[in-house]
Amino acid sequence: MEKRLSRILEPGFGMYFVVFLLFACVSAFFSLALALFEMLVCAVLYIYYVITMRRRNREMLQYLEALSGGPNNETRQNFSDLPMPITVCMIGNGQVVWCNDQFHEVYDMRDSMFEQTLEDIVPGFDISWLLDKKPVYPSEVKIGERYYTVMGSRVHPSDGSTSVLMTLYWIDSTELITLRKQHEESSPVVSIVSIDNYEELVKNVSDSEKATLLAAIDNRIGEWAQDIHGVLRKYDRDKYIFVMEERDLAQITQDKFSVLDSVRSIVSREGINATLSIGIGRDGKTLEEKYEFALMALDMALSRGGDQTVIKNRYAFEFFGGVAKEVEKRTKVKSRVMANALGQLMRDSSQVFIMGHHHSDIDAVGAAVGVACAARSRGKQVHIILHRAQTLAMPLLERVEASGQYDGVFIEPDEAASMIDSNSLLVVVDTNRPNFVDAPELLPRFRRVAVIDHHRRAADYIENCAVNMHEPSASSASELVSELLQYMVPNQTISRVEAESLLAGIYLDTKGFSIKAGVRTFEAAAYLRRAGADMVIIKGMFQNTFKEYMQRERVISCAETTAGGIVVAVTEDPVSRPTAAQAADELLNIIGVKGSIVAFPMQDDVIVSARSMGNVNVQILTEMLGGGGSLTAAGAQMKNTTPAQAKERILRAIGAYMESQCVENQEDS
Repeated sequence: MEKRLSRILEPGFGMYFVVFLLFACVSAFFSLALALFEMLVCAVLYIYYVITMRRRNREMLQYLEALSGGPNNETRQNFSDLPMPITVCMIGNGQVVWCNDQFHEVYDMRDSMFEQTLEDIVPGFDISWLLDKKPVYPSEVKIGERYYTVMGSRVHPSDGSTSVLMTLYWIDSTELITLRKQHEESSPVVSIVSIDNYEELVKNVSDSEKATLLAAIDNRIGEWAQDIHGVLRKYDRDKYIFVMEERDLAQITQDKFSVLDSVRSIVSREGINATLSIGIGRDGKTLEEKYEFALMALDMALSRGGDQTVIKNRYAFEFFGGVAKEVEKRTKVKSRVMANALGQLMRDSSQVFIMGHHHSDIDAVGAAVGVACAARSRGKQVHIILHRAQTLAMPLLERVEASGQYDGVFIEPDEAASMIDSNSLLVVVDTNRPNFVDAPELLPRFRRVAVIDHHRRAADYIENCAVNMHEPSASSASELVSELLQYMVPNQTISRVEAESLLAGIYLDTKGFSIKAGVRTFEAAAYLRRAGADMVIIKGMFQNTFKEYMQRERVISCAETTAGGIVVAVTEDPVSRPTAAQAADELLNIIGVKGSIVAFPMQDDVIVSARSMGNVNVQILTEMLGGGGSLTAAGAQMKNTTPAQAKERILRAIGAYMESQCVENQEDS
C-alpha cells in the first residue's frame, strides 16, 4: 500500500529531471564545462527533491496511520470506528487517498479507491470553502438517495509547508432535509381573489341576470380551486380568500393561473368580459404577515391594470398575466376625496416641491404646473424640481416662464437641496418608481410624499405615500391633475398658460386623443378648453425642425418586422428621445403593425422607446429589458450596451413574450 500511496502523493517531477539531463547532454556538444555544471545542478536539485518528498510522504503516512489506528497510535481515537463516513483527499485534484468503512457503505470504493476523485463521487464539488477556512460545505451534498452535510479540515505538516491533504466528514442529514422540505411544502399561502370590474358587470342588469353572472364566476373559481387542497371562502361581494399550501402554489403557478382565462370568457349582457386579480402572499413569518403580503400583491395587480396575478414574498414581486386593458374604476367621488386630502396636506406644509421623472416630458411638466397652481391657490411657496439640461419639454417650459407667473418656480435639484425642511411636501407626478424621479437623492429627505401617476405600478414603487392618486386607466398624469383642480380651485379660474400646459400633457400621451382617450379624458379636456387653452398653440409645441424630421425618417428606415406584428428599429446614430418616440408612434400607422420598438445609442447606453395599439403589452416587454411603463407606451435604458447587443436582447424579449402569449392562447382554446 505504501508504494501505491507514494505514487499518488508524488507530484511527478521525474520527467522534469529527464528533460534537464537531455539539455545537459546537448550542451556537451558546445561546451563540456557548461554540461558538467548543468549536470551538477540537476543532481543537487534531485537530491533535495528526494529528501523533501521522503519527509513529506513519511508525515502523510504517519497521519493516515493515525486515522486507520496503527500500532504506534493505540491511545489515539480510531477514526475507522467512528460512526460517520470519513475521507482523506488531495487538495489539488481531489483524489481520494483514504476512507473508512462507513464511507464504503455510502459509496463503494474498495476496488478502485486510489482511482476515484471527489468529482466522481459528487459532480461539481468545490473545495474553495475549505481554502477560505470555512468548516462546513455551503450546501447539502446528495450521494445516491441520501443527503450529507460535509465538514472538513486541512492537514498541516509539522515543517510548516503548504498542506496537500484534507479530511472530510460526511454527516447524514437526509431525515432533516426531508422534514425541512415537508415543512416548506406544507407552509400556508394566503391569496385574495378580486373581481376587477364588478360594478361594470352588474350595472343595468336585472337581479336574476346578476345572480346568474355571479354564479358563473363563483363556479369557475370553485372549479379551479377544486383540485387544490385548500380553503376557498367568499367574504365580500367581489372578493374571495383562498388559503393553500406551498406545494399547491407550485401547481397552479405551473398552470399559469388558468382561472384568469376561464373567468375572462364570461361576458355580461353589455359585452363586458369579467376579469380577476389575484394577490398571493408567501414566505412570511406569520399568517398575518402573509395576509399583508397578499393585500400588497392585490394592490399591485390592480395598480397594473388588473386581470393578472401577483405573488409577493419578503423580497420581491412576481407577475403573471396582465394582458387586458386597464379597467376604468375611478369616480368623481374618489377624485374629490383625493383632492381634499392633497389640499389638506398642502395646507399643513411649509412649502411644496413638485418633481417628475428624469428626462421630464410635456406630460410631467404640465402635471407639475397644474399641481403648482393648486399649491399657489393656498398661498404656499412652490417649486418645481427638474434638470433643465435634460428636460424634453423645453417648448412648454419656455412658454410657462415667458408668462411671468412662474419666475423662480423651476429650480435645479442642487438648489432645492438647501431649501428642504422637515415640514416640506413633495408631490411626485408621472412616475411611481423611486429611481425614476428627476432627483432620486432628494426623495428620502422628504417626510411627506404624494404621488400622482397613471403608469402601471412596477415592483419598485414609492412606499408610505401620504396621498397616492394612482390610476392606470387614466390617459396621463395631466388628466388626473385636471380632475383634482376642479375640486381644489373651484372658485378660481386657472390661468390660460396652466390650462395649456395640462392640455398639452394630455395631447402628448393620447397621441392627439387617438389612443387611450376615455370619457374622463374628454371631460378634462373640455374643462381646460373652458379655462382658455388654445389647441393651435398646443399643436405648435409638437412641431419638429427639418433636421429632427429627417432623423425620424432615418430611424423608421431601419425598421424590421418580427413575430406578432411587432416592428423593431435599432439605429446606430444618436437621436433625441422625442424623435425616437415619434418614430415609434409613426410605425404604428403601418397596416398590420401591433407594436413598435425603437432603440438608439446615448453615450454607453441604449435607450428604448416602445409603443402599441393595445394588442401588445409593451410594459411586459420593456420590463424584460429593465424598464417599464404602461400597456401602450413604455421605455427602458440598457446600460453599457451596444446597439447590436440591444437588438439581440430586444428580439429575445419579443420571442419570450410571444411564446408566453402562445401558451395562453392554447390554454384558452
